[in-house]
Amino acid sequence: MLLIKDNMLPLDYPTVIAIGNFDGAHIGHTKLFDSIKAYSKQMGCRCLVWSFETHPENILNDTVKVKSITTLEEKTEILESMGIDCAYYADFNKVRHLSPESFVEEILIKKFNAKHVVCGFNFTFAAGGLGNADILTRLLEEKGISTSVIPPIICGEVVVSSTFIRYLIESGDMEQTRAFLGRHFFITFPVVTGNRLGRCIGAPTINQNFPPEHIIPKKGVYAVKVAFDGKVYNGVSNVGTRPTVSSEDLVNCETHILDFSGELVGKEIRVLFVKRLRDEQKFSSVDELRDKIESDIKEARAYFENSSL
Repeated sequence: MLLIKDNMLPLDYPTVIAIGNFDGAHIGHTKLFDSIKAYSKQMGCRCLVWSFETHPENILNDTVKVKSITTLEEKTEILESMGIDCAYYADFNKVRHLSPESFVEEILIKKFNAKHVVCGFNFTFAAGGLGNADILTRLLEEKGISTSVIPPIICGEVVVSSTFIRYLIESGDMEQTRAFLGRHFFITFPVVTGNRLGRCIGAPTINQNFPPEHIIPKKGVYAVKVAFDGKVYNGVSNVGTRPTVSSEDLVNCETHILDFSGELVGKEIRVLFVKRLRDEQKFSSVDELRDKIESDIKEARAYFENSSL
């Protein structure tokens, strides 16, 4: 997939564009992606996803108001796996002051050579969020360019949205999250050096820190899948502050990988959250902690043995 940079604009080839933030690239977004792929094939254009480097709400509020479900790299990977030809991640500050008319004319038409544009039913754009799907449709039609507005996607009587998926992740409901995302929620962060306590109690772990802008699952212990070097392992992760052995408030993800031994510090490791097993607990001793970890490992093994996931 081609990542388009500003120095490559304007494009000299026609495009069919899906426009939106697309955090999580969930099953509702997939409908937009499927639409641009179909239209691009029909019209002989490239299909392009137009999105943002940073969530606009975080720019407008000068703080991390909206935590991300996927990193930019993960979003790119997902788009590529879906067969998208091109993606562009805009600097919101460069377009935030444009009127709806200017955005359509200067950005979509002149810079991206749009021949068809797809957006969601609740799409807003331009200065002050004055533009919406109806206005986008009208302005493009005036230029002879067609649009498609994708209606809400319903899952379990709930409208699929990134906002609701964030709520599910922060609630620890990984089964529902999977239904709405169309895949397991995952993180892909480098392994950092921990205190090596896990090795001392017979359950070595890898440690990963959450960036401040990234969503964090509800504290607790999870059955997980761990992917690296082309292989996938079962595992158990603790998301939390490790209250038994640490007084720090930093929340991290500490994972024991079943049936694996080796040094992974510095590697980018993907952890896929499958099922929440229990709350994080503070134990009275390291021995009590060790016994509970052994119990968690047994529970995770039993879960995966009896699951198709």
